[in-house]
Amino acid sequence: MGRWTVAEQTQRERIREAVAEASKMRDRLDDARAEELMHALQKASDDVAAAIDAFDAKTDGKPWESMRETHLKALQDSIDEVTAELSETMGLKSLSHIEDALKLGIEDGVLQGVALGLPDFTDLSPSSRGKLISKVFSTIDRSAVNFLANYETQLLGQVAENLGGKIKATVLNGVLTGKPVREVAKEIGKAIPTGDKAAFKAAGKTVFKSAQQRAMLVARTETVRAHSEGRKTQYREMGVKKVEWLTADDERTCPECEPLHLRVFKVDDAPGPPKHPACRCAIAAFVPEEED
Repeated sequence: MGRWTVAEQTQRERIREAVAEASKMRDRLDDARAEELMHALQKASDDVAAAIDAFDAKTDGKPWESMRETHLKALQDSIDEVTAELSETMGLKSLSHIEDALKLGIEDGVLQGVALGLPDFTDLSPSSRGKLISKVFSTIDRSAVNFLANYETQLLGQVAENLGGKIKATVLNGVLTGKPVREVAKEIGKAIPTGDKAAFKAAGKTVFKSAQQRAMLVARTETVRAHSEGRKTQYREMGVKKVEWLTADDERTCPECEPLHLRVFKVDDAPGPPKHPACRCAIAAFVPEEED
């Protein structure tokens, strides 16, 4: 049976520390992307609220049943315009977001190279590290970068499209059931500042809250995906052949990922991360055991 030498234990611990630090940087990037998407959703929710206010003013407080079809059609057109703008706005920074996540993944690999004590990574200055990251990033096929960015843009476009459909369905349901305009506006809701858990809980179930949660899920998952690809690119540059799967190893670890904890894969055979949407897992360069 193999055993860890003292040196290997120390090396393994250093790698784990590098992964933990890299995961924090990844989470900060994810938070920044979530903030961008929240602001886009806030503008959309304000625009929808303004369109509903205008609709209410044009109908002069009349009951839903007597509202003319032209006013309803105008409101639906306004909703389509708002969600089309939202889709474009949310997708604008997908490319830069994916590029930043890839570079952070490469940096994670570099930090693990330092932990491994590889010759080219000893006494690596911040300037040299930056140049190395840029050099490795330049080796990534641009079509692969664009694919990841376009995929995120497509997912966010679906969020905006579904949002528009649900807003119009909520409005139409209000017409059919005779709900007051203000009650319908409350069901549609608004975007909520990121990190405000109390506001999220107090908001209940609204159309915009659901869309925001979906957008945050996309941001989180695609950050992890690009970060992982950047890390694997750096592994190949360093000659790392195998990686070890690391879950968050806490009470929130899901049944899908839990069996993967500490499993070893060839770099190109690792099933992620992400293994699933909102996956919190990471991979680390594998340090083999010393044989007896």
